[in-house]
Amino acid sequence: MRKLVMAVVLTFIVLLPGLSRADWELEGSLGKGGQVTSPRAWEQLNLMVTPGYALSILRLQLGIVGDFADTSGSKTNLELRPMIAIVPPILPIYGRVIFAFNNLIGRSGTKREVAYGAAGGVRFGLGPIGVFAEIGVLPGSRYFVQSGSTDLASKYALVIEGRVGAYIKF
Repeated sequence: MRKLVMAVVLTFIVLLPGLSRADWELEGSLGKGGQVTSPRAWEQLNLMVTPGYALSILRLQLGIVGDFADTSGSKTNLELRPMIAIVPPILPIYGRVIFAFNNLIGRSGTKREVAYGAAGGVRFGLGPIGVFAEIGVLPGSRYFVQSGSTDLASKYALVIEGRVGAYIKF
């Protein structure tokens, strides 16, 4: 029984300082997605800059995403992604809940869209800097041109996105 108590005490001594830290963090990442529901298509390549604040194992972040015009008929656009991430102090895995507000500039001729989803990934760091890779799922309403018409219709779309990047803590 003493060994179990000592193991629990030692675990709290090691984990407690990491759980009580609060840091500012800045992430930069590159992502590419694909729409897996019909009509299937590649999403635009995007660059995301994400300032955030870490409270213990919880991170509050706001992703500012610039979509590049790299697919046919696409234009450069902007989106915001408020996110909440759970990052355990010792394990290299994490998960985040994502809300996305697309087409903020409105250059592509479509209306603003809202998506929601989740992502999971791995992070490796040394001191205040590190790298990460993640895969996410962002289902939501999209506006598509109906066949035989020029009218836009809202339709459910499922997007899977991969992302790699780096971070620095302040």
